[in-house]
Amino acid sequence: MTEQRRYGIVLGRFQPVHLGHLEYLQAAKRRCGRLVIGITNPDLSELGTTAEDPGRSAGRNNPFTYHQRTTMLEVTCLDAGWAYDDLRIVPAPINQLDRLSQYLPPPDEATFFVTIYDEWGESKKRGLAALGYPVETLWRRTMDERLTTGTEIRAALRAGSSEWKRYVSPGVVPLLETYRRDI
Repeated sequence: MTEQRRYGIVLGRFQPVHLGHLEYLQAAKRRCGRLVIGITNPDLSELGTTAEDPGRSAGRNNPFTYHQRTTMLEVTCLDAGWAYDDLRIVPAPINQLDRLSQYLPPPDEATFFVTIYDEWGESKKRGLAALGYPVETLWRRTMDERLTTGTEIRAALRAGSSEWKRYVSPGVVPLLETYRRDI
């Protein structure tokens, strides 16, 4: 583990926010003073693609707006007992690395925390390090070791199943019941 930094930074699409994301956020928060949560693909009209995971930027896989994801993140963190001062939520255009630093604390004040499940995670880690940021891998897991995925939750929402409710924070349930009309 690195020494505690003033800021920690995590990135995610959060489509939607689920308990696997909360595990990631909490692990990063323990290693910094304040956690900056970057929402990738913040502008759904400017979705880019990645060779490592081309479906990641498909419109069907990104139904929730930046505002909806920000709200879900805030509720999830508050449900977990965090104070508003514990976090900052910002846009993070991961497919435009040259713009990313405009939204984040400088490298001498922050560490990126990543989790790696596939080649996309490896590629993201290399790109962030190339920007001059320290990057700490919190864990490496296989896709099968995930608690759940946004893909699974979106599929359950679309199917009208209530199975997804056990994978999200209690405060996110009513939000997704409202947002599901948009997916």
